[in-house]
Amino acid sequence: MMSATPIRLFIVEDHTLNYEGILALLQGCDDIVVAGHARSGEQALEQLQHEVPEVILMDLKLPGIDGLETTSKLLATHPETHVLILSVDDDLHMVRDAIRRGARGYLTKNVDREELVDAIRKVASGKRHLADELIEQILDQPDPAGFGAGTTTNSGAHPFTRRELDVLGLMAEGKTNKQIAEALFVSLHTVETHIKNMYSKCDASNKVELIRYGQKLGVLE
Repeated sequence: MMSATPIRLFIVEDHTLNYEGILALLQGCDDIVVAGHARSGEQALEQLQHEVPEVILMDLKLPGIDGLETTSKLLATHPETHVLILSVDDDLHMVRDAIRRGARGYLTKNVDREELVDAIRKVASGKRHLADELIEQILDQPDPAGFGAGTTTNSGAHPFTRRELDVLGLMAEGKTNKQIAEALFVSLHTVETHIKNMYSKCDASNKVELIRYGQKLGVLE
């Protein structure tokens, strides 16, 4: 889906090969325009003093001040922009710190073209996006860092994971798989996998049986 006005993207990345790889992934994507590039946090802050694009794609490990500090400084003066982290570091503490500092999304550098483009579009529109593997890890932790853990209940009373409870709750509200994926900032494939796993855990063959099972266990209203 193309925007009437292209999304302006500024890339903060110190490695030439990584930068060129990002450009290659974005090739042919007419609704995203690379509006600038900086090799350090200091360069980014200098170049973006007066005007910022819709999205800033930020590496974390930079020479000088790192990507986290750069994100904090940029958003302090330009809260209207949206920062999307792209890093090799998938440590959950780092992910949480980035989100707490105002980043709208976090991707790892094994990202493919489809997810990168989707993430840029999402954060440009004010939504959040996390790499699927990261959001699953975060939601399995006691502190989901503001992304919401959904329904909370005694883990010994039912066979579902916290993320499966999120999916089940939205299913009970009548949401489609696509709507659930959008609400939870994950892919449609991830939602379908969660549902398939829940079917297996409670021997259900359709959504109605699954919802009834959840009601019987008390994990749904």
